[in-house]
Amino acid sequence: MKIFLIFPPSWLPSQPFLSLPVLTAFLRREGVEVIQRDLNIEFLEVLLSRKTAVSMRGRMESALAKGPAAMLPERFNLIRQAADMMPFLAERVEWARGVFRSEDFYDIEKYMEALKVIDRYLEAAGALYHPSSITNFDNNMRYSVYSSSDVMSAMQDENENIFLDIFKKNFVPSILAERPDILGISITSTAQLIPGLTLARLVKEADRGIHVAIGGSVFTELIDNLLKGVDAFFSFVDSFVVFEGEHALLELANQVSGRRDFSKVSNLIYRENGTVKLNEPFYVEDASSLPTPDYDGLPLSLYHSPRRVLPVQTSRGCYWGKCTFCNLHYDHKHFRPKTDLVVRDIQTLKERYDTNFFFFADECIPVSTLKRLVKELPGLGIKWIAGVRFEEGLSRDLIRDMRAAGCLKLVFGLESYSQRVLDLMKKGTRQDVIKRVLEGCLDEGVAAHVYTIVGFPTETVEEAFEAVNFILNNERLVSSPGFSFLPCLFEMEKHSPVTEDPASFGIRRIMAPKKDDLSLGYFYEVERGMSPEEAEQLHATILNKVNSTISPFPYNYSMSDGFLYLERQAPDREKALR
Repeated sequence: MKIFLIFPPSWLPSQPFLSLPVLTAFLRREGVEVIQRDLNIEFLEVLLSRKTAVSMRGRMESALAKGPAAMLPERFNLIRQAADMMPFLAERVEWARGVFRSEDFYDIEKYMEALKVIDRYLEAAGALYHPSSITNFDNNMRYSVYSSSDVMSAMQDENENIFLDIFKKNFVPSILAERPDILGISITSTAQLIPGLTLARLVKEADRGIHVAIGGSVFTELIDNLLKGVDAFFSFVDSFVVFEGEHALLELANQVSGRRDFSKVSNLIYRENGTVKLNEPFYVEDASSLPTPDYDGLPLSLYHSPRRVLPVQTSRGCYWGKCTFCNLHYDHKHFRPKTDLVVRDIQTLKERYDTNFFFFADECIPVSTLKRLVKELPGLGIKWIAGVRFEEGLSRDLIRDMRAAGCLKLVFGLESYSQRVLDLMKKGTRQDVIKRVLEGCLDEGVAAHVYTIVGFPTETVEEAFEAVNFILNNERLVSSPGFSFLPCLFEMEKHSPVTEDPASFGIRRIMAPKKDDLSLGYFYEVERGMSPEEAEQLHATILNKVNSTISPFPYNYSMSDGFLYLERQAPDREKALR
């Protein structure tokens, strides 16, 4: 039995995502042969190359030779401009890619120049697929990812789907050559939906004998959609694994190689005799029994980072689980700590992959876990970044101990600085605690990243600006090394508490267009507070204000990049604090 696991584009190129290494470790421990590949970074490696640039230039010249009458004027002009730029970009793109893997990364001028080259290159490459576009970590097409009919069309559009050609030439043959029994594709964000399903279709059409399984959080949130008529995907997908996948994939492997009784596989959606079925109850993994993530097989040298930064977790789920805007309580079911195993995992990963840099991928780490970690981590000599809440127990002494244990940055979901809005969100924090914790970070040399939400139901313009002003008027915070701030626009997500009792949040009604049969959220109308349209306009205004006050590079551009910049500056910061 051989399982081939794929993480598809588009995602951040700076470090691997945790889902595949966790599944791989579990399955290998159980004796299953596993191949894992991060096609997100492999795809960028192919795309950001001189060879591809030359090939694309040739295709551009061929398209232009047909004359302007052969295509829309906008497309013709874009391709002509791209063809003019491509020779220069072809000579620079591999240099730019290399900057992020070398010491030149720490030269901010070279860092920004490399970003600029890659951005311009991807813009030029995208001209061939207009109106589609692609960036270093995202893609956009005129097809909606919330419509199954649009997604089906996008997967087969050779003129606009930038992934089709590269997948066919560079990845599908090598996947087929391995003759896997199961192809598992992890789709964690909507940006991966069209690329991931495009790959699934190509593999299935080439070999009907491969069992194609799709996992990840996107389809976990679409369970009801799959059960209520979105069945087009079952023409090339055999099953969807929802929620957690370790034991589900293990049993799926047993059934694919045996009796093929898929009713025995937990957390599985599949079609049998024309009927879509869901296997319940859902299996919840015991986090304390999971092995150390296994990154063997991933191309760690290809990530756009001069140092290996590996994600780890101290838990699954969110220990707070009360925020009314959030649906993590649905995705992860129960909060399960694995504190006793974290130090084991870090020690193993540090030695096996020669790295001292770790990114805690928990939704947020409880204070009790932090107190245990600071007793054991100092001896490992690692540097780390983690998400936490503004908790009463996050004292100055604890922050000092975290800094001594290697913590360089903390990520906070502030969301609002209006106490009324915070209470409506059920954030469970107060303004005085927020101020004290941030002051503790400043005093102890721990950088902060702050998220806020603009447009939460009933929020007024004045209340939205309370958070913005609290941050931007704090000169010490804004000018502190490594500080970053990202205001996000409120989106009404499926399965969030606000959708279950909309009237309590001043919402008149919620709705979703009929064509959006893959919708992950809702449109809504309000009785009071900002309308969605007003919130969107205000969000754009606030973003402009933030970007004019705080330099985007590198801290407000990439959390992982900023983390490494902080580590490089750490000795000077420690001297300044003393």
